[in-house]
Amino acid sequence: MKAVRVHKSKAEDVRRFAEEIGAKDKNRLIIRVDKYVEIPILDGFERFFKGYEIVEQRNPIFAKKNDLFEILKEKIPRDLWDLIPRRYKIIGDVVMIKIPDELDEYKRTIGEAILSVHKRCKSVWRDLGREGMIRKPKVELIAGKGSETIHKENGCLFKLDVTKVMFSVGNQGERMRMTKIVQDGEVVLDMFAGIGYFTIPIAVHTNAKRIYAIEINPDSYFYLIENINLNDVKNVVPILGDSMKVTPEGFADRVLMGHIFCHEFLPIAIKALRSDGYIHYHESVPEVIIDRPIERIKMACESLGKNFKVENFRKVKNYSPGVLHVVVDAYVY
Repeated sequence: MKAVRVHKSKAEDVRRFAEEIGAKDKNRLIIRVDKYVEIPILDGFERFFKGYEIVEQRNPIFAKKNDLFEILKEKIPRDLWDLIPRRYKIIGDVVMIKIPDELDEYKRTIGEAILSVHKRCKSVWRDLGREGMIRKPKVELIAGKGSETIHKENGCLFKLDVTKVMFSVGNQGERMRMTKIVQDGEVVLDMFAGIGYFTIPIAVHTNAKRIYAIEINPDSYFYLIENINLNDVKNVVPILGDSMKVTPEGFADRVLMGHIFCHEFLPIAIKALRSDGYIHYHESVPEVIIDRPIERIKMACESLGKNFKVENFRKVKNYSPGVLHVVVDAYVY
């Protein structure tokens, strides 16, 4: 279990930064050791604290909290205990949770228990998956009321309705990574902008000259406009339409392809670049064919007479058993 060790004079600034980027481990308490403070962080966020000492906590102090499993053990039969969900997502003041079919008759009990633990939250929605290319959420209200919320992450505000658009809390590290990569004065294209998942952090945290944000889903586009205004950013050009049809050619320094099923759009992304530039291509890929994303970039470049160089190939998160969500940073020239 990792922690950032800092002098007490800098502890408050580092704590605030850790919370803003979602790095702070809320299950452990901050510990003071002499003139230093250990701020617990989640694995994978170490690179955001360059210049500070990262330590392995041998005797962490855990925060006391109402445990959902302990509450539900009193209300759900023992033979179903192994099926009780241990994880759920909090988006703003709305909770999203996946519940197996075997616990269907206890879904409202589970929802009400979550609200008893998280008193600031107003509703709990059952996550039933996604539909179609636009990944429209399939959800069911199981406790409380209300589906529209404002989620704060990395110093950005995201307004959304969980019944209309998705929000992946697990991608926050990748969203923050992009803000460290975009260079001053760049023109950026976000081909699948959604509500501004990448567009808004880049607009808030970088000096990009312009960010063109294309979105095909009218509901997502509505919240993209809302979030542009909510964050008071002036360098975003929102475009409602299909990236396959409305993407201009030869204008971008960098192209974001954040949809995990978008390989058919690779030639369009390459054509959007100036004579050279960067593509950040996301894909959901089985581990047994882990090189497939690079092969797809290679084929698209060859078809257009372009060369490319892979500058980074990293896992974003687990997508499903044996399947990874990965991103390839490729320089195309």
